[in-house]
Amino acid sequence: MKLVVALCCAALAQAAGAAVFDFRIGATGITEDEHGIVIHAHEPVRLELRPGGRIWPPLVVDDGGRIYVGGTVIDALSGRVLQAGGRDVLALPYGVQVAPEAGGYRFRSSATPGRDCLLPLSKLNAGGGKSALQAMKDASVAFASSPRGVVGLATQLGAGGKVSGYTASLIDAASCKVAHSTALGKPDLLVELAASKAGGWWITGSAAQTLLRSADGRRWRKVKVPLQASPLVSSYAVNDKEIWLAAQAGDDEDKPYMLSYSGDGGVSWASLRRDDPLLGRLPPAWLEGQRRRAAGSD
Repeated sequence: MKLVVALCCAALAQAAGAAVFDFRIGATGITEDEHGIVIHAHEPVRLELRPGGRIWPPLVVDDGGRIYVGGTVIDALSGRVLQAGGRDVLALPYGVQVAPEAGGYRFRSSATPGRDCLLPLSKLNAGGGKSALQAMKDASVAFASSPRGVVGLATQLGAGGKVSGYTASLIDAASCKVAHSTALGKPDLLVELAASKAGGWWITGSAAQTLLRSADGRRWRKVKVPLQASPLVSSYAVNDKEIWLAAQAGDDEDKPYMLSYSGDGGVSWASLRRDDPLLGRLPPAWLEGQRRRAAGSD
């Protein structure tokens, strides 16, 4: 479910010096070009590049090495398709599936097999005249799941279609009840909502270099990040201490990755240079980090 997948495609292909860029997640090959992304699983999956630089369906890798793309789930180590689904359905880690319908999203959870429920768009403080499917395709509604539940991030639009604010909602996928909503205001241009097993949820803001984190989906705190010459495009929280940041690729040949790492929860940061030993610790589930390591090693 990442807008940043598309935002970085062109920049990284350029950094690699080729129109086509190949890398791997586990043993599964991925190819990017100006048209989109192809996942070379046993049954290849193609993602389209939409106007504005967004990839559809969203692409997520979980802590266990599974690739989620639309309603399809792939084992990255074998390339085997574990679950086949439509492009307009989102399979999320930890047994959650989200399907857009008229007026909202239908949730199915492995915690309550055989049951589903509908979450109205209005409960997320979303809509703005868009259908549920269009809101997902435009990334004005995004979802991320962890063992603690699902968080939805909704973008509110004001006059002229400009962003007026954001709302983060903790959702019980089994009942479609919003347990808590947090009005985030407009802290930044928010480009990514993501989660990991031990890192909770986080939101990446691009223009003002913002990182918001939450352990419970209710309380959000701003993490101090290093000053970057370029906007942030992605983050990854391994746990409470280890955090990674990715910024737009620059021209410094000694720092082809534009990656930063903190091992103390954001108190201090290291900017990674070519062949930095820290590259060996890049989270396998962080698509952006794995892509950049592959591009920067050329």
